[in-house]
Formats: sequence, structure tokens, C-alpha cells
Amino acid sequence: MKAEKVRCQLFLSKELSGRINRIAAGTGRARSELLVEALEAWLNRRNPAAAEEALGARLTRFERHLEAVRRQQGLQWEVLARMLRHQLLTASALPPPDAAMQATAMKSFEAVIDEIADRLAGKDPSVTTDPALAKVRSFH
Repeated sequence: MKAEKVRCQLFLSKELSGRINRIAAGTGRARSELLVEALEAWLNRRNPAAAEEALGARLTRFERHLEAVRRQQGLQWEVLARMLRHQLLTASALPPPDAAMQATAMKSFEAVIDEIADRLAGKDPSVTTDPALAKVRSFH
């Protein structure tokens, strides 16, 4: 069953008419079909209810994404806390380090801090052969 249509007459500039003719010729669609589509798009943009619905859908997707980021952040803090507790427990049982051990530890610490700073600045991570580190990097 064909929808009932009403004829409307439009007066277009030569430039706009030419553009519609070129689009119609390029797509194989009727000019009236293109004009209806353009008018519907314009009217839908001006319809605040439809715009609010679209915005609501985008906000819902954004909220879901934000919640996933929060879960990941919570997991990261938990992992960090567990690692720190482990290190403190392990270090408390060791004898005090000598100067050479302290210097080596400081160099390692500075390398980690430099890599973290680079990553926060948006630089790519260094290449690794450690399979565990490669797996962790594959999560994001």
C-alpha cells in the first residue's frame, strides 16, 4: 500500500537546484526523494524531543563507559596496594642494603618513574620480551 502524498512546490536557487540535480544523477535517486530526505533531516534537528532522546542515549553510553573506567581504576589501585604490601613484607625480612645495592635500586626506581612519566605523556611503551608484561599491555 502506497502512502498518500501531497504535492508541494519549492522555489530553489539555480545553484541549489544544480546541486540537487548532480546528487540525484550521481545516486540514481529522484530529486523529490532527496528533497524529502533533506527536509526531514532539517525538521528532526529542530525537534527538541528527538534531540533530547539522542542526547540521552549518548549520555547512557558515556555513563557505561565511565563506569567501566572506574572499575578498571579500582582494580589498578587494588593491584598496586597488594604489590606494595608484598614488597613491604618482603623488604622487612631482608638485611639493610649496602651503598652499591642502594645505588642499583635507585637506578631501577628512576627507570620505572621515567617510563611512567613517558606513558603519561602519551609515548608508546618500550618493546618487551616479558610475556606477562605483554599480556597486561594487551588489555587496553
